Amino acid sequence: MSILTSASSSSVSRGYNYYKHNKISGINQLNDYEFEGYVDGSLKNPYYVKINIEHPRKSYCDCPHANGNTTCKHMTALYFELFPDEVEDYESWLNSDYDEYEEDEYYDYDSYYDESDDDYYDYRGHSKFEKPLFFDEVLEKYVGDLNVEQLRETLLAELKNNEKRTFELYLEKNYKNYLQKDSENFVFLDKLRKKVQDLISYYNYDYNNFDKEILNVREKRKIEELYKNKILQSQIDKILLNEKLSVYSDYRWVASFYKRNKSYDEINDYCKILSNYLASLKHYNIKNTVPKSNVLITIYLLNDFTVSEVSSSLLKNAKYLQYVDYIVENSSNVLELYSEFMKLINKNYFKNKMYIPDVLYRFVSITDHENKDISMNHYLYSYLCLGHTEYLDILGYYLTEDKIISTIESKTKDIFLLIKLYKFYDKKEKLWNLLIDSNYRYLLLDNIEILKDKYNDELYSHFINEFYNILKVGKSRDIYNKSSKYIKAISRLNNGEEFVKKVIMDLKSSDYQKCSALFNEIDNALKN
Repeated sequence: MSILTSASSSSVSRGYNYYKHNKISGINQLNDYEFEGYVDGSLKNPYYVKINIEHPRKSYCDCPHANGNTTCKHMTALYFELFPDEVEDYESWLNSDYDEYEEDEYYDYDSYYDESDDDYYDYRGHSKFEKPLFFDEVLEKYVGDLNVEQLRETLLAELKNNEKRTFELYLEKNYKNYLQKDSENFVFLDKLRKKVQDLISYYNYDYNNFDKEILNVREKRKIEELYKNKILQSQIDKILLNEKLSVYSDYRWVASFYKRNKSYDEINDYCKILSNYLASLKHYNIKNTVPKSNVLITIYLLNDFTVSEVSSSLLKNAKYLQYVDYIVENSSNVLELYSEFMKLINKNYFKNKMYIPDVLYRFVSITDHENKDISMNHYLYSYLCLGHTEYLDILGYYLTEDKIISTIESKTKDIFLLIKLYKFYDKKEKLWNLLIDSNYRYLLLDNIEILKDKYNDELYSHFINEFYNILKVGKSRDIYNKSSKYIKAISRLNNGEEFVKKVIMDLKSSDYQKCSALFNEIDNALKN
């Protein structure tokens, strides 16, 4: 779930409008997952917004509509400002032609159709035509008033209105005769059309087998030959310029073919269709990443992207590993592409972070593990993105301990990554300073063993203060239970048993001496 999918379609749309009108200011990154900022609204002062991209339901806005777990328009506005690639995807969706019955995460059918729209009742199927009294007479007069050219245009328009019926009633014999004029070429194209239609038909569209052959060697040669004929070009285009074919690996030949034979504007128009189709595929529940990778490869082959544009696409589409493999393996300058990719992730490695190590590994593989800089960054970002400490061990082959620590500290504010880092290298002082001077002091409870030898007294002072601060809140079983966790923590310190005895003695000589519920909770905490 993301910020956009957790919001209503109205909140996404209105948040997008806020973004387009530059309503967002004061953006600040709190950690890898949390961001804050201000969004101008209807009041004099802007709303304070904090979003959590890892757990959207933990986001916050002080507007009246964001109470509870509601994702409001101000949250989506901040999200759009932070992630311009999401803006591109949303705008692609806005400009795409979806099947009117296809569900997706942005679409809101009830709000789309307005009852004042002339087509509303036709869409709902409520209208029923009643033939007027003088229909036949008016029709005859209308036809009689048309000249030959108008009659031809009207007849063509009506015959094209139901192509299946027209073909079956009027054209089937003529179609066969037409093919016989140039039987070899026309029959070839007709068979090719049927082959393609069979591939992309609803029943044969197999989302697990996209290595099917679209064109064999003979067919490719024939297409190259026939495309020299201006009359046949449009027929070939009708067959092959079909975005649904782009999910097949074999379509790469078609992309290269059209790159040589189409103008820039024609290719650009087709790429827009492909981009819209890719956006629609992203809304389908397809676990196989091959079809989307193949569409991305087709778009790449049709264009002359700069290295910067390619690296941006790699980061944006990092989870489509077949696409990543193709781009890296076919790059004319792998080191330049790697350099541009590193510039991007050095700025914001939190985008698609779980896939970044895979992309970097592709660069490692293509350079045969010989480039130490690429290998080192692969392990560095594997730790930053995935948090596995075994990567710290491997980094020791490339950097000193102090250099590893300073490098990671400069790249992340994620407290959990830093805790793992300091524990791995036994940096007690850094760990203590990190936890005691933050909003994460509760994590001291999980790090007693590593800290107690050096900070035993400080830990006792902190835990006993927390114990009494919680008791001050009130007298209830729940409060006693929460406070007793700190007695348990004290028991784990050096000389913990003596500390606990002293606390219990102090309680028994205080106002809590008759509070059996408190002593029961302490006893349960110490036993568990």
